[in-house]
Parts: sequence; structure tokens; C-alpha cells
Amino acid sequence: MSGREKPSSPGRRVKTLEHPEEQVALGPALRRAWVGYQRRLDAAMAAAGFDDRRFPDGRVLRVCAGSVETTISQIGRELRITRQGAAKVVAGLRERRYVTVTASPSNGREKIVRLTPRAVDYLAAQRKAVRSISRQLRSQLGQESFAALLLLLDALGGDEDMLVRDYLRTMGVREL
Repeated sequence: MSGREKPSSPGRRVKTLEHPEEQVALGPALRRAWVGYQRRLDAAMAAAGFDDRRFPDGRVLRVCAGSVETTISQIGRELRITRQGAAKVVAGLRERRYVTVTASPSNGREKIVRLTPRAVDYLAAQRKAVRSISRQLRSQLGQESFAALLLLLDALGGDEDMLVRDYLRTMGVREL
């Protein structure tokens, strides 16, 4: 893609198309955007004191936040991974003091996973970071362009509110 850069904010450059008819490869642009978003989120979380963020920490913590008694098996089902895989993820979270794990009073083979105050702070920091990234992008692009971006993303998403895991399931992917 040929283009020229124009200043968008101090230290940032945005590529603009010299000719509106130039073709932009949407798929690669969306992948770059996703990686850029994740990097911004990583930086914000590190600045908030959570520099040990890993995949799929946030998702697991959100699963546990939705229930008083979340089991390792439930986490595995939510992530579409084996119970053993979920146990490994939970062990990492436990080592980093995000969750506690106790025996289930009703099932001797099962473990209950509960959030620690550190995990609650993590989720609050993540929500704050997401809002901040949105505000920064809205300011950088302007309200009209930001709204157009959201319309584009909604158009790509179609009428379905499909989650990534549901899409992967339709493609025959069994585990992440």
C-alpha cells in the first residue's frame, strides 16, 4: 500500500491513502489492529502493576467472577480445553496469586476456583484500560471516524453475536 503519513498526535503517525481508490487489504489490517490493541492493553496492564498478563488469564478470571463456585471442569468447558489443560491454567493463576483453589465439598475429585482481591483488581484495571484505549482512539480518529469504524466492525460481524469459540467450533477446532 502506498501512502503518506500525517501526524495524528505527538509521536504517532497515521497512514493515509494518496488515492481513495487504492485497495487496502482488510484482513491483514484487522490482524494488525488486533495485535496493536493487545499491545496497548498489555502496556496499560503493566503500568497498572499487572505485567504478568498471559493468555487466557482475563477470560478465566471473568468466568470465575460470574459464579461463586466455579470448578476447574467448568473453566475447561468454557475454554473448550481438557480438564487437565484447565488445571494447568488455574495453577499458573494460583502461583501468581489471582485465584485460590479448594476442594469441592460435594465432589472429592473437583476443585473450586475463587478470585483473590488481586484478581478483582486485575479485572478492574482491565476494564479501565479498555475504556482508556477507546477514548484514545476516539480522540485520535475523531468522533465521526470512530463511529464509522464501529459501523464497519458491526457490518463485518453481521447479525450474529458469535463468539470466537463458537466460530472455531463451526470450523471443527476442538481445543484452543
